Parts: sequence; C-alpha cells; structure tokens
Amino acid sequence: MNELRDRQAERYGAPLVSRRTARLLTALAAAVFLTVVLMVALPSSDSSVHSEVYSYDHLDDDVIAVEYVVTMEPGTEASCRIQALNKGRAQVGFVETTIPAQQEKRTAHRVEIATQGEAVSAEIISCSAR
Repeated sequence: MNELRDRQAERYGAPLVSRRTARLLTALAAAVFLTVVLMVALPSSDSSVHSEVYSYDHLDDDVIAVEYVVTMEPGTEASCRIQALNKGRAQVGFVETTIPAQQEKRTAHRVEIATQGEAVSAEIISCSAR
C-alpha cells in the first residue's frame, strides 16, 4: 500500500495536508456549519407572538381598516407592522402599531392605514414581543 502511495505522490505530487489534518479540518467545518444553522434557526422558530389578519375594509379610496388577531402570553407587549397593498401587490400604505400588555392570550385589534392610492388588501408583515 505504501508503494502505491509513493508512486501516486511521485506522479501527482504529495497531498497538501495529511489525512489527519484533512479529517480535522472537515470536522471543524461541519461543527461551524451546524453552529451557524442553529444560530439562524432557533431564534426564528421561537416566536412568542402570532398574528393573523381577520378582515379589512375599504373606508375610502385612500384609507383601509384592518382587523387582526394577536396571540401572545398575557402581560406581553408587542409591536406589529401592517401594510396595505394595491392590485399589483405594491405597498401603498404602512403602519407600525404597539399593542399594550393584555389580560388575555388572544386579542382582536383594529387599525386604519392611510394609503397613497387604492388598496385592495392588507397583510401583517410581522408582530414581535417588545
């Protein structure tokens, strides 16, 4: 087996690093990769505030009212970002609203968004605990 390696090294050149070093570098790269994946995945999977649009109503050509439900632990304060969209799905209105600490886990809220054109829908961009 050594004779074969010697012939290969003579023909193609010796490896840049030894097998032991290559294994160590591979293990180190795998550990770094897993650490990065966990650092990215864990915070995004632990969202303590959930939200969903219940309905929206066109009050005027430049105003839309959005009713939404927020689910969070009682006593938690949250911040929600909501946008109004036109028929081309472009943002025509935006509002960031603060939800004070509530006594119940699931609460309904309403916000009016002034728009720069006719809005046909609305969506919650994000809700997060403060």
